[in-house]
Amino acid sequence: MNNNIQIKPNQILILCIVLSFLIAPLVSVIERNSKEVESETSPAQVVDPAPAPEAEEKEEEEEVRWPHQKYYYAGWDKCLDNLHVDCDVAFLGDSITYQSWFDRDFPDVTICNLGVVSDNIRALTYRVGTIQTVRAEKVFVMIGINSLQNDNLDRCIKDYETLVDTIYSWGDYDLYLISITPLAKNEEGEDDPTPETIVSFNEAISEIAAANHATYLDLHSQVVDSSGYIRPEYTKDGIHLSDEGYEVWADLMRPYIEG
Repeated sequence: MNNNIQIKPNQILILCIVLSFLIAPLVSVIERNSKEVESETSPAQVVDPAPAPEAEEKEEEEEVRWPHQKYYYAGWDKCLDNLHVDCDVAFLGDSITYQSWFDRDFPDVTICNLGVVSDNIRALTYRVGTIQTVRAEKVFVMIGINSLQNDNLDRCIKDYETLVDTIYSWGDYDLYLISITPLAKNEEGEDDPTPETIVSFNEAISEIAAANHATYLDLHSQVVDSSGYIRPEYTKDGIHLSDEGYEVWADLMRPYIEG
């Protein structure tokens, strides 16, 4: 008697099919459990946060800082227009310009002082169209010290270039760009801006003037001491000019205003 069991090919096929049905669910369970274990033991995937939105441009920041300023300037322009102001010379600038009285130095010249306290380059660019309202022929600009206290040098230079372009967009003016003046030494040793930064900015103004057919007036060299700070007799508080300082400024402009 032969005890060997012989399995036919068709039986092998059937056996394989049955085993596949039995093994497939088992494999699925094993894979699922393996993934769960891996997710528990592996460190959580770090997803890079979305990049923070870039800071808004300062043009927009200016409007946020002074949301009413556009109405203020519009009212100013309307008032000047209704007064039929027709000036020979307009001054644009910050509080250093605002505090000047050049009409006393040039009594035979009609002067319009458009200086605004705490003004900076960008804010001045926003309102520069007033020179057309007052029908100016010559425009003298001194601006930048407030900007340098808040922005880096390169940004201030770029803003100044935009300012000059904007002035010319309003008309073909005789344009005079005046260097900003030095500050008094900060006794706490934190000059802002530093004398070196002021010099670099004035050099940039000179280059901008040359590139745009404007005249550069170097007031800085007339009032600075040997260490880069403003001479005491030319300032009343370390920033703003004294009467003597304004006299130096007026003398510097005299050939261009009276000529």
